[in-house]
Amino acid sequence: MLKETIVRANGIGRRAMIGALGAGAATVLAGARPAEAAGGDPDPGRFPRTLASPSAGGTAWPGFAVQTVGVRWPADARAGRLRFADRHGRWGPWTAVAEGCPAGAGDTGPATERLALVTSPGSPAYELDLPGGSQAVALNGTDGPAMKAVPQVAAEVRTRLAGRPYLSRADWGADESLRFDANGADRYPPTYWPVQTITVHHTATANDDPDPAARMRSIYRYQAVDLKYGDFGYHFLVDEEGRIYEGRWSGGDGLPGFDFAGWMVNASHVGGYNAGNVGVVLLGNFMEREPTAAARRTLTLMLAALAGWCKIDPTAVVDYVNPISGVRRTVPAIAGHRDWAPTDCPGDVLAGWLSGVRTEVAAILTSADRNTAIAG
Repeated sequence: MLKETIVRANGIGRRAMIGALGAGAATVLAGARPAEAAGGDPDPGRFPRTLASPSAGGTAWPGFAVQTVGVRWPADARAGRLRFADRHGRWGPWTAVAEGCPAGAGDTGPATERLALVTSPGSPAYELDLPGGSQAVALNGTDGPAMKAVPQVAAEVRTRLAGRPYLSRADWGADESLRFDANGADRYPPTYWPVQTITVHHTATANDDPDPAARMRSIYRYQAVDLKYGDFGYHFLVDEEGRIYEGRWSGGDGLPGFDFAGWMVNASHVGGYNAGNVGVVLLGNFMEREPTAAARRTLTLMLAALAGWCKIDPTAVVDYVNPISGVRRTVPAIAGHRDWAPTDCPGDVLAGWLSGVRTEVAAILTSADRNTAIAG
């Protein structure tokens, strides 16, 4: 039933609100399973450490099969181009680097560089033709050595979030050591803020991804370490099968993306406008292609759960005020990244869908409220 997975903060009890986003006792969350039934703590040996090799230009042979190349360049410069070699060393054609989601850490100003995540079919080498000031990192999320165990705060093990299949950070293989510097200090200490808006993104990586968890591990490594964000930049990711992945680490209370009081953890998805802004990213590129039906269904239910939890009118326009910098911007309550900054994110097709998604979210919340009134 919708009222079991979608929640409005007024009129529904605390247990139902917690259940909608997956925290609290297993009896509250539909689809949860006790930790002991899942075999206790996850075995870190089943996930590889993400391989990474930086390059500033020219030809690069990183010593592993390249799955993703993260590219960054100055905002006022041309994008550049790259090409890949096959396993016989033959070079493919040059292709322009197409800007992806610019993400962006911090709350004192907008992003000042452009970013792209270029997908490669396991090439042994690549060649870059980039403007000055650019940097690139080759990434591989499947072939590295097994990660060592990192102590984790015990939490309930669950399989669903907002009624959809769910993978926690442990489930998709987040290397928690990446959140800390060489001295053991947290690269991005969590702070928590009341939610004002929700923003939708796309990763702008290749569609039909054969291994979404590996791609997520690579994006996490790139954003946490190479871009110096300190963590995965978004609160949640949705893959093409409609699975939800826990993004930015939010503490040990078991409530992904939030503290137990219901405030969101600050993340790094819209430079200058992060505090009070929840980031949900879809895996894939939606400039010309539609998200899958499963991804759209999950996105809609996820946005409805978040809007209900945070008391957001999904069809409203809000006057956002950054609680850190005081910067203001008028945006839709459920925004696309391009509502905040000059970017193609979340893609032309997905951006065009958002109006309809907002209407669907509003209908879900109205239905949940009506069902609650009848039940009450």
